[in-house]
Amino acid sequence: MKLTRTVGLIAMIGMFASVSSIEVQAQIESVAPAAEVTYDPIVSMLDSLVTLNHVVRFNSLEANCYDNKMAVPGSVPTFSEDVYKERMAKISSPIPLSYNQYVRGYIDLYANRKRGLTQRAMGLSNLYFPMMEEVLDKEGLPLEFKYLSIVESALNPIAVSPVGATGIWQFMYATGLVYDLKVNSYTDQRRDPLKATYGACQYFKDMYRIYGDWLLVIAAYNCGAGNVNKAIKRSGGKTNFWEIMQYLPAETRGYVPAFIAVTYVMNYAHEHNLYPVSPAYSYFQVDTIIVDHQINFHVLANQIDLPMDVISFLNPIYKKNYIPDTEEEYTLRLPTNKIALFMANQEQIFAMSQPPPRPILPENFASRSRLRDRDDEEVVSASGIHYETIVKRIKKTHVVRRGETLSAIADKYEMSNSEVKKLNKLHSSSVKKGQRLQVIAIVKTKVAVKDPGTTVAVKKDTGNTQSVAVIVEKTDSADQKIAVQKADSSNEVQSVSSNNQQDKSPKYVYHLVQPGDTLWNIARRYGGVTVEMIKDINNLHDANIKPGTRLKVIVNG
Repeated sequence: MKLTRTVGLIAMIGMFASVSSIEVQAQIESVAPAAEVTYDPIVSMLDSLVTLNHVVRFNSLEANCYDNKMAVPGSVPTFSEDVYKERMAKISSPIPLSYNQYVRGYIDLYANRKRGLTQRAMGLSNLYFPMMEEVLDKEGLPLEFKYLSIVESALNPIAVSPVGATGIWQFMYATGLVYDLKVNSYTDQRRDPLKATYGACQYFKDMYRIYGDWLLVIAAYNCGAGNVNKAIKRSGGKTNFWEIMQYLPAETRGYVPAFIAVTYVMNYAHEHNLYPVSPAYSYFQVDTIIVDHQINFHVLANQIDLPMDVISFLNPIYKKNYIPDTEEEYTLRLPTNKIALFMANQEQIFAMSQPPPRPILPENFASRSRLRDRDDEEVVSASGIHYETIVKRIKKTHVVRRGETLSAIADKYEMSNSEVKKLNKLHSSSVKKGQRLQVIAIVKTKVAVKDPGTTVAVKKDTGNTQSVAVIVEKTDSADQKIAVQKADSSNEVQSVSSNNQQDKSPKYVYHLVQPGDTLWNIARRYGGVTVEMIKDINNLHDANIKPGTRLKVIVNG
């Protein structure tokens, strides 16, 4: 949910001017309320917790739904302004926690309007806060910074903002690299709660060396030091957040009040009848193992009898549900009651785990209706020829259309914003209509491959009552597998094989599109899935998707 984070130590700001509390309050009242922002990323991140329901095993009966509509009358307390001010003053923290109309608005968001999702975030805090407190204490930072992660991502480890910020601490790609958070084809360390927390702590410390003020550090974490410096300059050198608030980006004007509000709500949750809706596991029910072998999560799930989505949730760093086989050591987080079972079966798990297979679309018999049946039996590939797709990346020129953004162009060609900017030597993310940009496009070419062990035939019944498709495919062993599909009134599918084992049909899940989702980052969440596969399965003509859309996604394994 970041705008831009400019990293690097900037010259220290000079002497700080001071004003009376009356002048500060007058400036606060002159700033447009944060609630007027059309798109509120803070609300969006809270809403993203809905998609974690099947993963974290939330008990919906424990929550007051997703909002206040189903709350029992009298179960949502309201308090006077004096009570809020008194309670806020009692919170002991090196971070100055002020109470005003903006903080009040976000207290209402977390304690009233989105109270059900706040209780889910409270439950997730049992999984992440003990770790964060340990790191913050080690780094000598205020423990209240842990609440900033709720504002950032609502503690959703796979949260992705519309501009590509990722993980619990919402690091942009370039900033993540600066703080040693590496991203490659298999892993994204921005999604590692522990590593990202260390990265965030280093950022806080860097910004505190510049400003010496925790609220300005928090503001800089959201919009970057460059924007904070501009606000200070425009305000005439003032360095109090509430004094420079009107000169900051709209998102940041709500970001700091939201942090103060979350700090209040988490300290006075019981007074607001807010109670954690716990996930399947807490911090002390999960342990970490160091591994140096490849592990396929599908194999692991079967061997230790643990749902695949739980393994993925506890290990969000792995983008393809697969730990690669490299010289580098990786971590694997598992429930403590599964550690012994993993240790007993680890050699078998290592042996059975193979690299992710090349994505192959499931056989679509319906598409064969496009073939023209000239006889009662037509051999589609009598010679055993099948086709293999070769993917090439070539440089081409893209002409910017009206309304296109750099992010949209990058998504279209499955590139990151920084890759497009670097390729075109751009210093900003703004593009204009008619501008010519160099991009790397993916081109797929079909190449015929001879395989004498494969024959595909389609047979048509002259009675026009049913059609039968028979596939004989060569297996790794000497046995051959024969699958027969019947298309009749009952739509039954029968499978037989020479070794009497039933063939597994493709499995699908439905993905609910969230704000900021693209086909590219959705494909990365499911092992062995490509953008083209999602488009083909859902009959999409382009990469444009809208929040709330249900997409059918194949699950390998």
